[in-house]
Amino acid sequence: MKRSASTIIRFLFLAVMALTSAASAQNDIEDPNVFEGVWYRVALDQDGAFVLGDGDGYAGGTWYYYPQADGSGWWRHWFYNGPYDPNRTGLLDYSVYIKALDASRTTKLEVRFNWTTPEWSALGKQRPPLPSDAATPELDAQYTQNRLLYDVDNWFIGTVEPVRRHTIWGYSPEWVSVDVRGRNAYVYRGASHTSLPKDPFMGACYDATTGDCYTGYEHQCRAPYIWQGADSSCSEVVAAGPFPVPVYRFWSPALSRHFFTASEREKDGFLAESEETISFEGIAYLACVDDTDPNALAVHRFWSNALGVYFYTILEEEKEALLIEHGYVWTYDGPAFYVYPEGNAPEGTVPVYRLWSVDSDYHLYTISEEEKDELIGEHPKAWIDEGIAWYAYEP
Repeated sequence: MKRSASTIIRFLFLAVMALTSAASAQNDIEDPNVFEGVWYRVALDQDGAFVLGDGDGYAGGTWYYYPQADGSGWWRHWFYNGPYDPNRTGLLDYSVYIKALDASRTTKLEVRFNWTTPEWSALGKQRPPLPSDAATPELDAQYTQNRLLYDVDNWFIGTVEPVRRHTIWGYSPEWVSVDVRGRNAYVYRGASHTSLPKDPFMGACYDATTGDCYTGYEHQCRAPYIWQGADSSCSEVVAAGPFPVPVYRFWSPALSRHFFTASEREKDGFLAESEETISFEGIAYLACVDDTDPNALAVHRFWSNALGVYFYTILEEEKEALLIEHGYVWTYDGPAFYVYPEGNAPEGTVPVYRLWSVDSDYHLYTISEEEKDELIGEHPKAWIDEGIAWYAYEP
């Protein structure tokens, strides 16, 4: 029997009401001296109006509003990266800390980074393109390129700390920026940007758990990044996707719950715990590291301090219900990995079954029909079969 999303949310809500406790706060550091590179800070109120903004960038840290950029407007803070150079590459490394100005209200926010194009540098302005230079979306696209850093889609945010590295392969840009738009958000942190030679001894540093990639020497590829060899490029690595990665399964004897992660760093943290606290059960299945395959969907991961459990779903209605109705209990961790929905699964994938534990108030995800049938057959009152959650690759 497969329950509806509303029934599932009701079960989760009842469990939370029985165990609710205050979530612990993250470390809230706001000090430019702690982070390498340049510093930036900006706040937008509940209506999206600019409250404050400063940093180490152009014109004494000025934030500029671009009403026509992307057709809907961004606040943008520019940093000088050095002269435009077609014989070098640009390396961008952004870290951002995001929290709500008003924790009792939802936050909507997009953060991205920009860099100027050769077309802009050819004009010889010796400054970044200002709003008057980008009076239309077409002009903005002509003079700048961008990548998304993080997206908060109208939920109770708590705090999040995403990071992103990006290599600009064709040239080293003259100017780079951090862009924000949204409401009820306070954003700050550091950014590093540099110009690197196109050295044949350099190569792609690739993190298979996130899909992030940058250029460096072998000794610069710090874990979890793995060096792809001399003269390799991120474009070669990324174009080869999708990338199946292991999804690891753990069991907590203390909480009587399973945990799943595709993060090597998180896995190593769990392995460092004693077996009385958490035990390793191996690879549950293989999933995609990113959305390179357009048929793959994100598995959204939530954490509840109250329940001491993670929840995973590819259903947007479940995700939105937890964010909007129960955001005070469930913290959204973002996409954990990518899998395939029913009806869109490629050859070689197998179903991942979702079961609900009535006694322990948590979900189990397994590709083992034997395990599923044993739990349902021997404990029909304790376990409920919710059918196929998604499809993934066998390990």
